[in-house]
Amino acid sequence: MTPPSLNLARPVMDVACAAIFRGGRLLLAQRQDNGLWELPGGKRRPSETMRQCLRREIIEELACRLTPLALLGLLRQRRAPGPDLALWAFGCRLIGPHEPRALEHLALRWVRPAEADGLALCPADRLLLGLWRPPRGPISRNCLRRLDKSPGKW
Repeated sequence: MTPPSLNLARPVMDVACAAIFRGGRLLLAQRQDNGLWELPGGKRRPSETMRQCLRREIIEELACRLTPLALLGLLRQRRAPGPDLALWAFGCRLIGPHEPRALEHLALRWVRPAEADGLALCPADRLLLGLWRPPRGPISRNCLRRLDKSPGKW
C-alpha cells in the first residue's frame, strides 16, 4: 500500500533544470512572475526526453547550448491543486561560443553555492541545493569541481 504522500497515481508535471557551473559558481535565473531565483529550465513536452527538454528550454531561455552530463537529483513535490512537480536536475556543460543571456528571466547571476542561501529561491530549487551541499548531501565539492572542470566551455 502506497502512503498518501507518495501516491504515484497522481498526475505529474516533469520539469528539467540545468545546474551549470563555471569557476566554482552556479548559474541562477530570476523569474519574471515572482522575482524568485531558480535553476534555468522548464516543462517537458509529451514527445521529449528530459535531456531534449532541457536543451530546448536552455536555447529558449538563455540563447545558448549545453550538454547534460549527469542527473544530479530528482525531486517530486506535491502541489495542490494541480499535478505534482517532478524536478529533474542535470549537471550541465555549456557548449559553443555564446554566453547565457536572460531572454525569459529578469536577470542571471553566477553564485557560489553557499551564496544561494541568501537569495529568494524557488522552494524546490532551495531543496535541491540543500541536498547537494555537504555534509547533508551526497554531492561533494570534489564532484562539483569535476563538473566545473569537464572539457568544454563553461
